[in-house]
Amino acid sequence: MTPKPRNLKDALAQSEAGAALLQRYGASQRAAAAIEPECQRILPGFQPTRSGGCELRGTTLRVNAPQPAQVAKLRQASPRLLRLLQQQGLDVNEIKIGVQPRALSSSERRAPAEVAIGPAVAAGSRRPMDSQTKPALAFARKLALTLPDSPLRNAAARLARSLSLGLARMRESDQPGDQQDREEHDA
Repeated sequence: MTPKPRNLKDALAQSEAGAALLQRYGASQRAAAAIEPECQRILPGFQPTRSGGCELRGTTLRVNAPQPAQVAKLRQASPRLLRLLQQQGLDVNEIKIGVQPRALSSSERRAPAEVAIGPAVAAGSRRPMDSQTKPALAFARKLALTLPDSPLRNAAARLARSLSLGLARMRESDQPGDQQDREEHDA
């Protein structure tokens, strides 16, 4: 006889760890629903009830916004959001707001040759920012040479290649007039 399939919620509820997980998820969703109208007013389109938007751990609510600018606005509103939560009877003493990490799928990752690094130009000048790129390149190369074989070492090597390509492109895009302008600017 084949066992009857159960849905995930029922299966989780039958174990102690699963039941605790369901309870924490429910509390997180209640907290998210309590602040959602205010969040919508502050940031139209931001939904704290979406997956990863809010997580309640003990008396701390962690709110994850997709963009840094949204984080800044939510941090300014955190006293108001905390008051709303407490008015709803939720035992929350602190709100931590951060940027939600975005997982890259393999189709979104690009090979180093595809990374677009254009000439970085300082605001108000036409001088490429070699002074910032060269130390970063040296650091990435050093990491790639000194780290043990690992994903971090591979990432450092890819970064070094990308920065090296970017510097080469900056040099190629330099025009003779630009070089003269830079020399006059440095003098």
